[in-house]
Amino acid sequence: MKTLQLAISCAGLVTSVGLDTNSTCAALRCRLNNFVELDDIDYDAEPLVGAPVPMADFDQSGVAKLAAMAASAIAQTLRAQPGRNLIDIPLLLCVAEPGRAGRLVDLDSALFGALANHFPHGFHAESAIIAAGKSGVALALTRASRMLSGSPYPAVMIVAADTFLNYGTVAANLASDRMMATEVRAGFIPGEAAGALLVTRSDIQADVELVVFALASTTEEATFAADLPLRANGLTAAIKSAAKKADAHPDDLAICLSDVSGEDYYFEELALAQARARIEAQLWLPAESVGETGSVIGCIQIAWLLDARGQFYLPGNSALLLTSDDDGRRTASILAFQYSKAYTAAALAQDHINDLINEGVANVT
Repeated sequence: MKTLQLAISCAGLVTSVGLDTNSTCAALRCRLNNFVELDDIDYDAEPLVGAPVPMADFDQSGVAKLAAMAASAIAQTLRAQPGRNLIDIPLLLCVAEPGRAGRLVDLDSALFGALANHFPHGFHAESAIIAAGKSGVALALTRASRMLSGSPYPAVMIVAADTFLNYGTVAANLASDRMMATEVRAGFIPGEAAGALLVTRSDIQADVELVVFALASTTEEATFAADLPLRANGLTAAIKSAAKKADAHPDDLAICLSDVSGEDYYFEELALAQARARIEAQLWLPAESVGETGSVIGCIQIAWLLDARGQFYLPGNSALLLTSDDDGRRTASILAFQYSKAYTAAALAQDHINDLINEGVANVT
């Protein structure tokens, strides 16, 4: 497959099922959740269910909690890559889309400022905010590709922090019957999370790295709110565009990670797009464990891929990552693990030795 020469070095996560990447991915692997009853009630006076991040210092969602979560995710990536300094690395902060109901007031500037207070040296001058909801990380990867190809930056840090648990968002989605409630079974469970990805240039000498092979973005006319027949034209076009850019066949894709989180519309769209693009890969749905996490979903998808390879439960080498936003934006990304020739040769040699051992021809001393 063709490559963008862009690699994901490491990831950090803070979610309702784990305050770090390892615990979160362990829960995702087992399809565990930490859904709890919220203080809010539905129209039948029954408590709503949500997926809040259990942080002792915060009783409710808000900018301060989002900043603390994001700072923790960043710290995880910096610990995984010692020697990195945020003052030398542009930071792209992904947050909720401007049109989201109940969006926190002055979210962009307030969160950026609150997050900067967690780091004594501040952020790189080229840091920026990407307010694009669930497609934010895919758009940030596109921007990071341009930044790394045309500048001497050693890396780019992509950070996302989002919540659907603030009162305005809960009330608006409850009123529109989009949230799971007593009378709404095909709704999403509101959650919150933060994530961070350290993005670097692809290194052909590296033993193994997760490489971004293609990024595609399209627009769906038959959106959730539009009175048009749904044919999944937008998501299908995004998948086909990404596959063409990566020079990949549908059979090459072993995993499909989608952002669908419970609503009929998006499940139907996903099914239609998979059928039309002939995608038969295993389907992984992070929202089963963490609920609706908005702009953080891209970080969760990628972190889960990294963990799956590290823990040896990855069903294949290539993955398709999908997102669909309420405003019609659809993204498809193709990522795959790339191995150096030396690493591959060593692995093949070890496999041959293991075969001999299993056949009783060789002994382990």
